[in-house]
Amino acid sequence: NAVMIRAVLAVIAVLSLVVAGTWVWLRLDQPIRVVRVEGAASVAEQEAVQGILDDALINGVLSIDLEELTTRIFALSWPREVRVRRLWPNGLVVRVQREPFVAAWGDSGFLTSAGKVVVLPGHEDDSLPVLSAELSSPAQTMETFLLLQERLRASELTISGLSENVIGEWALKLDNGVELMLGSSGLAERLGRFLALYHRVLEERMPAPVRVDARYQNALAVNLGDPVEAQENNLLALENTQAPRSQESDTRHGFRY
Repeated sequence: NAVMIRAVLAVIAVLSLVVAGTWVWLRLDQPIRVVRVEGAASVAEQEAVQGILDDALINGVLSIDLEELTTRIFALSWPREVRVRRLWPNGLVVRVQREPFVAAWGDSGFLTSAGKVVVLPGHEDDSLPVLSAELSSPAQTMETFLLLQERLRASELTISGLSENVIGEWALKLDNGVELMLGSSGLAERLGRFLALYHRVLEERMPAPVRVDARYQNALAVNLGDPVEAQENNLLALENTQAPRSQESDTRHGFRY
């Protein structure tokens, strides 16, 4: 009867749509043959992204899960932004922006400005300061670095290394060769005493190696590292190097700045 015929025709129409849709899907879901990685990525970073892409390319351009692929690339820890889109008819475009690195962390890691540790094997950047800490977290170490670097900015001095030993004492290296031991407390005040001495006495001696111990309460011990001037080694700079006492009373991760 007419009802049955209409039902059969409806089923045929649906099946035709399914078959047509499947045929179109199969025609469009071509194997991925073109992959373009965009962004200022190093060779090591590109290789890390490529390793993830290689595993995902068994799927066609339609069937690949872009959200899952984005999540896997984010899991590398260093990307700040990841965007993946299809490039018709058979390609992918992957744009990766990484977190800017502020410092090297130990032997194989890097730190962002927020103190996030990023491990990127094969990546090297000799222009970055090297930070390490035995007690403080990476975020606390970055906080200390940024505070000290800001104090040095007016003197046009730059930190090339900052380290904390097992008893919580900080030491820094400047790009002009100065090595400075600051201790575990009153870092800003001790750095101020060093800067007072630096501008009065030490600046004109650079770039000769200089080691300064600012761990004394009201003094600095200076080792000029020059045998010709041995009589001035271990010079104690007392009252004339006093810097104004910091009015800050902020306490962060165990010591007062």
